[in-house]
Amino acid sequence: MKYSSLDESSIDMKKYGDLVEENEKSIIKLEAEVKELRRIIQDLKIRENIDSNSRVQFDEDRFRTLVNEVPEYLYSLEFSKGKISNNFHSPHCEEITGYSPEDYAKNQYLWMQMIHPEDLDRVLDFIHGLNQPLYCKSIEHRIVHKDGSVRWVLNMTTVHLGVTGETIRQSGFLLDITWRKYEEDINRSISMENRRYSIVDELTSLYNRRGFMELAEQQLRVASRMNHAVLVFFIDVDGLKHVNDSLGHHKGDDMLVSLAQVLKSAFQESDLIARIGGDEFTVMTMENEKNSHELFLERLCSIVELRNHMLKEEHALSISVGASRYNFRGGDTITGLIDRADKDMYENKRIKFSVGKSLLKSSVI
Repeated sequence: MKYSSLDESSIDMKKYGDLVEENEKSIIKLEAEVKELRRIIQDLKIRENIDSNSRVQFDEDRFRTLVNEVPEYLYSLEFSKGKISNNFHSPHCEEITGYSPEDYAKNQYLWMQMIHPEDLDRVLDFIHGLNQPLYCKSIEHRIVHKDGSVRWVLNMTTVHLGVTGETIRQSGFLLDITWRKYEEDINRSISMENRRYSIVDELTSLYNRRGFMELAEQQLRVASRMNHAVLVFFIDVDGLKHVNDSLGHHKGDDMLVSLAQVLKSAFQESDLIARIGGDEFTVMTMENEKNSHELFLERLCSIVELRNHMLKEEHALSISVGASRYNFRGGDTITGLIDRADKDMYENKRIKFSVGKSLLKSSVI
């Protein structure tokens, strides 16, 4: 019984040995497969690196092509500890600034140095105010070209911030807007010239009625805020029709121009002087002391007499004057002040011709 048991055990060992041998063959085969798999994986990694490098090269080439084809001047500034550490400027920078990308590479701060000195503080304030990441803002400023000329540019830029809020990159582009600025200056000059002609009398170069009414309204508001009295004078040339009829309109025009010069001499540069009609003139001035209208009239009379004495013309300059005062009474308007001064002038003219004397009088109403 015992030997029978040993024989059965021997049979079991043989089976076990066969199983082990089969397992060893399977392991060897598996190791070979693992080795082959590792080789395949390595090949894939190599290919992936090759493909990745190819893609990187492709992306770089495509980026360069894109940058070269974009007509704008693109730039990017990198910062480290608050200072420019690296920069990129597209090839079109040379067309706008005269400097090449190599010039900027040699001098990290050339980008700031080319900003016009009068605009530098404004540009720096603008840059310091760029505290919203990836938010584009623009500023128009001047730069000094490499050849010394001044150009206007539109600078569109944005910033990239670090984790602590510091600027790590500033990127943007520049457009040359010099011609647009030139056209704006021309249009502004034309507009100002047109505006001037619309409010200035062509013959005397004084303000016309429109100019007087517009500016007088402004002065009246200022006087009201300052509680300051205002005087309005109405001046009329005596006998202008007779001069035009007997000597010609050119002589009448000379008399009007002469009166304009007299008024400029009698009043201050800050006073508002205008020719509002054919032979009618108005003056608005601040009243600085009591009865100052009488002082104005005396000075005006003296200048007219001096002018007539020096020229000794056949028809001496003769004028009639009326005045009105704005003293914060309710309802006072420029039109009302002119009307009151006009009535005062006609009353003085009536009195003057009734006594046969050339007197300048006015009782302010």
